[in-house]
Amino acid sequence: VQHSALNNTERLLQWRMIQQGNADIVVGTRSAVFAPLQNLGLIIMDEEQEHTYQSESAPRFDAHDVAKKRAVMENALLLFASATPLTETYHAAESGKLQLVQLTHRYGGRPLPSVDFIDMRAELAAGNPREVSVRLARELQENLDNGEQSILLLNRRGYHTYAVCKDCKTVAACPNCSISMTYHAANNRLMCHYCGHSEPAYVRCKACGGELTFSGGGTQKAEDQLREAFPEARILRVDTDTTANKYALEKKLNAFANGEYDIMIGTQMVAKGLDFENVTLVGVLSADQSLYSDDYRSNERTFDLLTQVVGRAGRGRYRGMALIQTHVPENPYLHLAAAQNYEIFFETEIRFRRAMLYPPFADLLQIGFVGEKEDTVRAAAEHFSALLAETFRRDYPNLPLRLLRASAASVSRMGGKYRYKIIMKYKNSKAFRDAIAMLLSVFSSDKRFLSVTAYADPNPDAIL
Repeated sequence: VQHSALNNTERLLQWRMIQQGNADIVVGTRSAVFAPLQNLGLIIMDEEQEHTYQSESAPRFDAHDVAKKRAVMENALLLFASATPLTETYHAAESGKLQLVQLTHRYGGRPLPSVDFIDMRAELAAGNPREVSVRLARELQENLDNGEQSILLLNRRGYHTYAVCKDCKTVAACPNCSISMTYHAANNRLMCHYCGHSEPAYVRCKACGGELTFSGGGTQKAEDQLREAFPEARILRVDTDTTANKYALEKKLNAFANGEYDIMIGTQMVAKGLDFENVTLVGVLSADQSLYSDDYRSNERTFDLLTQVVGRAGRGRYRGMALIQTHVPENPYLHLAAAQNYEIFFETEIRFRRAMLYPPFADLLQIGFVGEKEDTVRAAAEHFSALLAETFRRDYPNLPLRLLRASAASVSRMGGKYRYKIIMKYKNSKAFRDAIAMLLSVFSSDKRFLSVTAYADPNPDAIL
């Protein structure tokens, strides 16, 4: 078994055991694709749609690509497994590049849960400001009365998501990042979820001395509201704050499986791959959270997450129900997820990708620039962009390329460093890769920008 929770000694012992031929099966996370098996016959990438298969730090590799290359080199079978495959993977299967093998029936022959939408605009208009709607609260109580379990998904940890001054409207922001801090009630601290900065919570604005108001809600706040509404219920919260210790997640999930808790609330770690026979109700507290980001995959990721979490209900002898709370109940992607209709989702998504020239119809390359002085980082990105345009126009006129001008990252400062990016749409080829490698080499030798780090990230999981 290979994963990041192993210490260096455990990792070395596992690696040597594999290398010496004393392991027949290796189970692990992203880096397990490099395991030194001598006679490799099969690689399975389960939940292949997960973004964590792509490394966000050097070396920036995608385990999909490594697995494909290794399968070819070792003449092994490669299996991508998912209820909601990546659009690129399913397109490759439809195009005949991969063989498609479908499971058309749910495990155990159980019917899909019934799914209803709850319009949170109507809840607010009726005077209910809580994270849990009246209908969901009623169904939770019924489940408690019947001795059945429930899972609630809220993909946002912490208690309040931001604090703002009533007078000057200044938001309590991280000193190292251009992002607001999240209030955590468990330790009464404001924390940055990007760089990890933490400081004691304060009630007076640092800019003007005005009173701070706390808004937004995460898993901690929802847990408190549930305890208040259902004092007799045994409630389990599962997020990175409660599972930081080794084996903590495994222990919590085992306790829930053994019936020690009635309601489990958590982030996306409660949405996937879990099989609890007594769970008959799933509630999604904020379904629109990932719908309207600036990532072209936002619809796909929302569809994947909702499809997965809805599937946690009704896996035993009782029929399941899912309730999805949303401010946009008319959104078609939410309804496709509720119906678990991947084929129609794919047809809709692939038309959008083709029209906008996104993968699989083009590749994306992100050149990132990071440094401590914003003016220098911006100048470096703009200089590289001009150099890029001139080089391809002059030396590679036949290579298809669309270049977006240099711009600040959506979170422009992180960990005390400023970030800029250049985005390109291109057709992958050796000539293109050689050109980018040459330009990065030229850039690294430019003395004006020695304080700026530049890196290439092909088909990035997230746009800066």
